[in-house]
Amino acid sequence: MFFGLALLAPLVGDVHHLVVHGANPNALFTALVLSLFLAMVCRGYWTGMFSGPTGLRCRTLTRTCDFAWEEIAGFELRPRKWRALTVSGIVIVTTAGEAVNTEFIVGPNGRQPSVGLYSEAELIDLMAELEAQRSAS
Repeated sequence: MFFGLALLAPLVGDVHHLVVHGANPNALFTALVLSLFLAMVCRGYWTGMFSGPTGLRCRTLTRTCDFAWEEIAGFELRPRKWRALTVSGIVIVTTAGEAVNTEFIVGPNGRQPSVGLYSEAELIDLMAELEAQRSAS
């Protein structure tokens, strides 16, 4: 986050030049880069899995998938590749037989090495909570 903020400082000067002195190619390019960066930061803030009374929404940096509770057959913890490592992650199994990976994964070898990786107990608790919500609807 601090690295991103450090990148913003020179970009703000270019955007100011764009607004005050008019368009030039460098200022336009900088404004575009700044806009894309801010869009990715906002999108990153809203990533995750969100449940509600009607269903489940899985949002990543690049896509959003919505599932009604009736479309979900269950949740499983399956192995998969992540950054060249084999990890376990929550998979949404739909009634159509489709398996959709989520961003919730157990760290390599069961440990929790960085932000965004969870312990196996945390994922099992989350799956139980989601299953209870699915059953209640």
